[in-house]
Amino acid sequence: MKRQLKISLKETFVQNLSFKRKHSNEPTLETEVSISPYVNFDDEQEQVYMVMFDGKFENSLFDLSLQFVAVFGTEAPIDEEFKTSDLVEVNSLAIAFPFMRSFLSTFTINAGIPPFILPAYNFSKEKK
Repeated sequence: MKRQLKISLKETFVQNLSFKRKHSNEPTLETEVSISPYVNFDDEQEQVYMVMFDGKFENSLFDLSLQFVAVFGTEAPIDEEFKTSDLVEVNSLAIAFPFMRSFLSTFTINAGIPPFILPAYNFSKEKK
């Protein structure tokens, strides 16, 4: 039985951000949410991979799009089996997601609008 690699979250950051505040007389907080997660491996970095979320969020108060990145490290070189494992395709996304969620709520508060709290997301459901 092959031993599963351990992973660690090294850093998170916003790669790209676009925000437009709207001035609505009748603000509604129903937000259209579109999130596309994906994983990126760099052949030159054999113990590092990135989880990225492309997100678009729109309601009567704002339009926001961002690319959020989480960088993970492994204890040993990454192989092909690891790249398609649940640890990468489910767990890494689930680990990184709350950091993006926190960024969005803090950003919207600091932008002078009610906090936007991104709903929880089940990444294991997406894999099926």
